[in-house]
Amino acid sequence: MLFSLDAAALARRPAGQWAYFHFDGGQFVPGKPEAGTFVAVQDGVQPMVTARADKLQAVPLPAGTGAVVGICYVQSSGGKLRTGAGFDAVPLIPVEISTGGRNFATVETDGNGYFMTALPPGSYKIGARGAVEVKVSKGSTIFVPLRVGKRMVD
Repeated sequence: MLFSLDAAALARRPAGQWAYFHFDGGQFVPGKPEAGTFVAVQDGVQPMVTARADKLQAVPLPAGTGAVVGICYVQSSGGKLRTGAGFDAVPLIPVEISTGGRNFATVETDGNGYFMTALPPGSYKIGARGAVEVKVSKGSTIFVPLRVGKRMVD
């Protein structure tokens, strides 16, 4: 499930305050997990993936851009016979970003399977097979869970 956190929603937060999101195995949800990494977002600032809120550093988004932050994962539980939201992040793989049928950029996931980039406003496809379409707007952050495989668990 994709969702966009727009600049107006972030602007309602006190200036300089971070909003936190984590991946729960199916989608990004508000809040920090009990343990592990999470995404910190602030108006006009590049999203950060971290495990420590006390280490956040505000780096401005390039002028006129929006941000895409996501995770590449393999579903490790759940399916037709069992429900569940287990997942294994896929670190250090390339993620293609295309627009107009042409490769625009390629980013690599970090050691925790997360990727992020700032992009000019427009429509993009994220990922090679079964690409996810997103629309980037100036000042907005788009969250993209990108399932790159499923383990046979049933």
